[in-house]
Amino acid sequence: MLRGHAMAMAEGHGLPCRLCALGRGERMLFCPFCKEAFDEVTRCPHHDVELVSLRELGQLSAARVPDDESLVWWSTRFGRGFLLAGALGTLLAFLCPFGHLHGDVTISNSLLSLARGRAVRLWVVPVAAISLLLTLYRRRTPAAMRGARLGALFVSCLPSVVVAITWYGASAAATAMATTSGGDVTFQLGLGAYLVFISGALAIAGSARLGVQPATRVR
Repeated sequence: MLRGHAMAMAEGHGLPCRLCALGRGERMLFCPFCKEAFDEVTRCPHHDVELVSLRELGQLSAARVPDDESLVWWSTRFGRGFLLAGALGTLLAFLCPFGHLHGDVTISNSLLSLARGRAVRLWVVPVAAISLLLTLYRRRTPAAMRGARLGALFVSCLPSVVVAITWYGASAAATAMATTSGGDVTFQLGLGAYLVFISGALAIAGSARLGVQPATRVR
């Protein structure tokens, strides 16, 4: 009898049946981890996290990407946008003025000019930027990106460290020249150095978020 009643409802009254199921789904809450449905409770008894509505569960699922799914190389998701901006900014900074030496004559050199001279260490700046770009091109699944986080973080710090060391040396040289000549010789950082520091901060932020899936709300 129950089976006949169920068939009648499915055949002759399908719309009320669907509306009933929909209304029940709206009232039920789901665990964002195990996706199990619960009624009359607000926390998952298995994972001790706050349950979410069916709509919120769908939004969480849409935001996540399977760990083995490859993204397009120009994707800016999962911290890739910050890392890309940092790498490109670092390359641009290499062509900009590193600093200005003020004295009887004002001297200004780009990072590229100094690297081609005695400051060979500055070649680390473009090499690090190209390395980050290659990482973005080769590591395109969330799992692969997370595996490159530590290396990307280390490489992201190198340009700023090298520029800071060169800045210290240039400032010390300006002080020595002022002492020797008895004149007023000062060194002032240029656009290139500031751009390296800003780009480094962006790259570090991107490295920390590289491949990290959207966090599930836990309360």
